[in-house]
Amino acid sequence: MLPVYVINLDRRPDRWAMISEQLDRLGVEATRIPAVDARLLAAQEEWEQVTNGNRPFWRIDLGAAACVLGHSMAMMAFLGSGAPAALILEDDAELAFDTPALLHNMDWWPAGARIVRLEEGGAKHRRPLWGPCGRTPTKRILRRLERWCPNAAAYMIDRRGARMALEAFADPSLPADHILFNLRLSKTARRLRPLQIVPAMARQDDNGLSDLLSWRAKRDAKLQGWSRRYRWRRLAQNTRQIPYKVRVLALRAIGKVEKLPVPYCDEPPEG
Repeated sequence: MLPVYVINLDRRPDRWAMISEQLDRLGVEATRIPAVDARLLAAQEEWEQVTNGNRPFWRIDLGAAACVLGHSMAMMAFLGSGAPAALILEDDAELAFDTPALLHNMDWWPAGARIVRLEEGGAKHRRPLWGPCGRTPTKRILRRLERWCPNAAAYMIDRRGARMALEAFADPSLPADHILFNLRLSKTARRLRPLQIVPAMARQDDNGLSDLLSWRAKRDAKLQGWSRRYRWRRLAQNTRQIPYKVRVLALRAIGKVEKLPVPYCDEPPEG
């Protein structure tokens, strides 16, 4: 069986209890990874300098920095295990009942992909996806992502992919989910060639109570003082993204990519 790692704050034993109960029902054993607490980073001036030293549009807040460190610790634990791939979870992930089927081996894993995203893409949003390139053991479809899906609460990654991610995590200029899945902004994501499971096998069950929200609010408040410079840099960034947007439109025009919903479904498709 491939290993499973759950990132969990010491001050959130409630979440650890909930996901442990869920994994027990699924018959899955997991290793707990103590998450890095952004409250502790806030007391260290050097972390303020490291995470906020980038341009305003890119810089990440302390909550995002703590998240990157938690995922780094999970990947380092995985690389130390000797396993070919691992499932990495945040402690608010809700998993479909056929998740254990992914963990028996990697026979279903398409060549060239370094990371597989289990999480939904949002029920109200359609994501640009390539055509099917494989299926999970329970016949869910695998499609290559062409554009970002937010969040990194549930994904599988192989050893080569974990090493790539750790290189980017060592000096982050983007939050963890952007580094892993935002092909428009992240060179690492483009190297990882992320796949999306459709319908999705995981979703976040935090009821809007993410521990990161307060840190994002503080970051947004700081950006108010940079408003004019921020707008110009945002405009420059959007201008540099034009070739990528043209690429997506061209791929859609020739039928290589289509916009599809990525809903969560507890039951795998029939047949």
